[in-house]
Amino acid sequence: MRFGTKAETLSGLLPRVRGASVLPLVYFTVGEWQREPADVRRRIRRCSWSDAPLVVRSSSLGEDGEGASNAGRYTSCLDVHTDRDLTRAIDAVIASFGEPDDQDQVLVQPQLTDAMASGVCSSCEPSTGAPYRLVNWSEGADTTLVTAGQPGVRSWYFLPDEGSHPPTWYLADLPRLAAELEHLLGEAPFEFEFAVRQDASLVLFQARPLAARASGLITSRHRAAVHQCQRKFRALLRDQPPSIGSDTCLGVMPDWNPAEMIGLRPRPLALSLYRHLITDGIWAESRHRYGYRDVRGVPLLVDLGGLPYIDIRASFSSLMPHDMEEEAAHRLMRHYLGRLRDHPHLHDKIEFEVVQSSYDFALPRVAGSWVDEGILSSHQATEFVGALHLLTVQMMAKDGPYRRDLHTARQLALRSLGRAPGTDPQEHFRSLLSLCRREGALPFAGIARAAFTATRLVRSLVERGAVSAHEADALLGSADTVSNQLRRDFATGDRETFLRRYGHLRPGTYDILSPRYDESDGQYFDWSSPASTVPDEPAEFHLDAGRARKVGQLLAEHGMPASAGDFLDFVRGSVAGREYAKLQYSRVVSEILTQARMIGERLGLTPADLSYVPVDALAACTGDRKKDRSRLAAAVAQGRDAHEVTMSLHGPALLCGPEELVSFTALDVEPNFVAHARVVAPVADVDAGDPLDGAIAMIPAADPGYDWIFTHNIVGLVTAFGGANSHMAIRALELGLPAVIGAGDTRFQQWLAADSLEIDTSNRLVRPTVSVRSRRSA
Repeated sequence: MRFGTKAETLSGLLPRVRGASVLPLVYFTVGEWQREPADVRRRIRRCSWSDAPLVVRSSSLGEDGEGASNAGRYTSCLDVHTDRDLTRAIDAVIASFGEPDDQDQVLVQPQLTDAMASGVCSSCEPSTGAPYRLVNWSEGADTTLVTAGQPGVRSWYFLPDEGSHPPTWYLADLPRLAAELEHLLGEAPFEFEFAVRQDASLVLFQARPLAARASGLITSRHRAAVHQCQRKFRALLRDQPPSIGSDTCLGVMPDWNPAEMIGLRPRPLALSLYRHLITDGIWAESRHRYGYRDVRGVPLLVDLGGLPYIDIRASFSSLMPHDMEEEAAHRLMRHYLGRLRDHPHLHDKIEFEVVQSSYDFALPRVAGSWVDEGILSSHQATEFVGALHLLTVQMMAKDGPYRRDLHTARQLALRSLGRAPGTDPQEHFRSLLSLCRREGALPFAGIARAAFTATRLVRSLVERGAVSAHEADALLGSADTVSNQLRRDFATGDRETFLRRYGHLRPGTYDILSPRYDESDGQYFDWSSPASTVPDEPAEFHLDAGRARKVGQLLAEHGMPASAGDFLDFVRGSVAGREYAKLQYSRVVSEILTQARMIGERLGLTPADLSYVPVDALAACTGDRKKDRSRLAAAVAQGRDAHEVTMSLHGPALLCGPEELVSFTALDVEPNFVAHARVVAPVADVDAGDPLDGAIAMIPAADPGYDWIFTHNIVGLVTAFGGANSHMAIRALELGLPAVIGAGDTRFQQWLAADSLEIDTSNRLVRPTVSVRSRRSA
């Protein structure tokens, strides 16, 4: 079969398709209707099904073509009964064509009245051309919910002939229908709209070519890569001390969440650099120093064909107190993993909703509930609470690891990172890697742990009624962070001074292709006019006497050796310290990438080339130009080839078994809503360079390198990835900026396509609205 118009394709499929029914149809051209409308009405009324409610649909020459589907662009009219209704419906469909061609068509069919679900299935993944079937579906008969990207739409990915498990019983026959249509229509990408009747039989609404990105990857190579990823996952499902137990899940958002830090498909340099600096060892060493279980030697990140996942068993193990008895640790691990599997939407809120990783004022009650549920014995619960209490008190102590890490971060700020005259460039590169791990990543990881502990304690104050939610937000926002200072310095300082302090920052901290502020400051900042206002310093936070007394009583009741004032100082200091340590750490990371770029220049390699080279290969350069170039050129070719496979792989945000690598339903993410406010404003795609003033800024990740957006007058913020405790969540909280953090890629892309959004954070609501001004206006 060849594709024609919508009506022609359906007419051709009607006698051929066995896996679905095609509703009977009549179609005619615009010219025929305009010349002989009565004839057209008679043709329709002669059909035996014409007494049923009818649907009048477009079948324009400009839709369902190879270049663009224009799905949902033209009008369809439902519940058509009388001849008068029919005439109005046909006229409305033709009017939606704009300036119709005489050969444009209109299609009339009986209306399906017993659909329980509907959707769109594509023969390949549209954005990459990878050989996954992608099904977007929702309850009810209206497929426009899918094509318009409305809420309530779910997504199922599956590989043909791999024993896919449908997410719901009524989609069980869909894989066979997709295979049948591929046999009839050929292997060129296509998609089809369908409905499921109450008896679970399928109805085919239309089929059309799909303007998918061409994939140069051979299907057999893709399958081999998927099977290799499955084997790697299965290899994890055994006891691997010091991790606890033989079960695990993998996720892109928990812990040192790679989705936010390096993205879902990072190139080899970014992935390897992140692993080298953080997830291969420093992450575990930092926690061990803070009193947690010693899991040194266990990597946190699992590389599945270039897709970075966190080993959640390793993460959970590392958050157990170091002296916790093994039986209790195993029981708690089973509980944590079970809760996450039962509530997968919590995958980006694990330390707030799943794991108890530090002491807070609600912990004794939580531990008591575990005893009631049989998760821990009374003795085990008491020991666990006591261990976390000791760990937290030591963390807050004036001579504790947090204070020592803060001192190290301050010392790093004094270090010159430039290469001294006569120093070997390769040796300098290796020394920067070592410096970054020991004096950058290690203290940053520790201070971030302290800041999280502080945040959790503040949240539990709200739960216990000691402070209000508004006061908790005000306390956390009162820390004078680097981000606040950046905004003030931009408004009051000169360009040279500003870039000297912040010029190393880049939106993609680990990405050599992401320009530093001082390499492309015009891309990030508008220097053309002075700031009209200077951002205020954070408002000082003070507890009134009654609140201070309540906080002091809670601290004493829970055996915390600190006054209310000391506690507030710890909260503000750790939150600000985390941002300060991150600034110093990122300074060294940025210099590593700058030095890598210089190595590449000497060898005739571009930054794009280097993005495919693992950091170990760069560190292994000897200074022998010929040999180094040969080795790196081979590494570039190998990395580019491997990344081509990575770009074709798909997996769920939370991966609970190897079978989900061939069939999974995308997680219905629950975003994190920050601040209590409502805003309606145009959408600004930050990476595309849209104007930001007066707009809702849309960025893929909550990366601190995007801090420059706060020097513009943005009125809201949406990120695809990021957790409740991510950098941008904290920044939005500080500024009282309505923000949606971690919306998930599906929602993010839907909202990015809108002209404007309404964000109501108090009501946890986001909806596309009528545009209030052009996205491209000044």
